[in-house]
Amino acid sequence: MPTYKVNPKNQKEESLLITWLKQVKIKFTKPRKPGGSGKKGKRFEKELSKELSQWMTEGERDDLFYLSSGSGSRFTARQKQGKDTANSCGDIGLLDPIGQPLLDKFSIEAKCGYNDSLDLLSLVDSDNKNHMILDWITKAHKEIEEAGRPYFMIIIQRDRKNKVVVVSNDFFNLLGIWPEKELSIYIKEMLFGFSIVDYDAFFHVFRPGDLCRI
Repeated sequence: MPTYKVNPKNQKEESLLITWLKQVKIKFTKPRKPGGSGKKGKRFEKELSKELSQWMTEGERDDLFYLSSGSGSRFTARQKQGKDTANSCGDIGLLDPIGQPLLDKFSIEAKCGYNDSLDLLSLVDSDNKNHMILDWITKAHKEIEEAGRPYFMIIIQRDRKNKVVVVSNDFFNLLGIWPEKELSIYIKEMLFGFSIVDYDAFFHVFRPGDLCRI
């Protein structure tokens, strides 16, 4: 069935168009408004900024972190020019020095949605090497090298699923504590591995006091 794009200028035109389409038995579907996924991503990042602030202060504060300028794109652009941008690596930036120990250790990326792009079995049963999660990790490795931070943290939430945390798979060896829900994957060809951990379980075993010993 062919597809026709139409753009009614007002509700009257839209109503007339729908009436005519019903008469000729063509289904009318409103086009999606642009920017929906971006707005959802920004809401997710703001939610994480609040939760990380509460974690860092044992629930006393929710305003230590914020969505960094351009979700880290400004940091990347300035790095290409040889310029540094303090605390802007990743998606989470700093508002209060109390949160500095976390961002001294981690570049934090926030990802939501991507339901059809995170099939982990395709890491094994597919020849496609451009898996989205590997692309994220590769980018995160590059950013922590540029920012001088030792670790990356990618927080992911698919639609209607619980949040998970992705970190380097040697992180828990350094920490000396392992959460109950952990999936470790090593990509021999790329010489690195990563762990996927339930978000609540991760922040249950990893506490603010641990930042000084990793």
